[in-house]
Amino acid sequence: MGYEQTELYFLERDLRMRFGDDEGAKIFADASKLYTELAVTTDYRNSKTLELQLKRLVFPVIALYKTLCMHGYRKASALGLMRTMTERAAQNTADVLAAQMRKIAPFRAFKRNIRNFMEYKFPSAGGWQCGGLDTGGASIDFRIEECLYRTITARFGCPELCAVFCDYERIAFAGLLPKIEFSCGGRLSEGRDFCSFSFNKGKKQKDANGVQKK
Repeated sequence: MGYEQTELYFLERDLRMRFGDDEGAKIFADASKLYTELAVTTDYRNSKTLELQLKRLVFPVIALYKTLCMHGYRKASALGLMRTMTERAAQNTADVLAAQMRKIAPFRAFKRNIRNFMEYKFPSAGGWQCGGLDTGGASIDFRIEECLYRTITARFGCPELCAVFCDYERIAFAGLLPKIEFSCGGRLSEGRDFCSFSFNKGKKQKDANGVQKK
């Protein structure tokens, strides 16, 4: 799998535009090499979901960030670029979620399938640990007690990237709007004991004439 098959599929073109053809091509080549090394030397614990999460988003981001640092870019500048790249990838994911939203009772359907969603998005076999699930009322709440992003970024010496992945989730989940609203009351990346995730039934929207939409 190369970068063109990841969520940063646009990377080579963007690097050439930002740094020029020569420097951009060199950064891309070095990032691609490091990405391949990470992808082929990792034990995915027989979890296809874990493998996809690491190969499609986590490793591409880590590889580019470390490559930029190796090329002499300051961490603050490299981190800023990673936020820009990751936010673009997150917006693409949000657009996919928006297109997939069910038109009839999406929140009730989401609530019925929340356990499947949690295991798909945050697989226990893939380094995630969730707890405190509460589906009462008009909200779905649970905790992320162990985070793959935090574990992997710490392992590769770049824990500052964890917050970048937090922002990715926030932007991606915005694709559930307006039917479902996502919020996070705390983050492991901020030193909290867990991340507090909440999915709430969205407020009904009104059209241009002030009539409430169904």
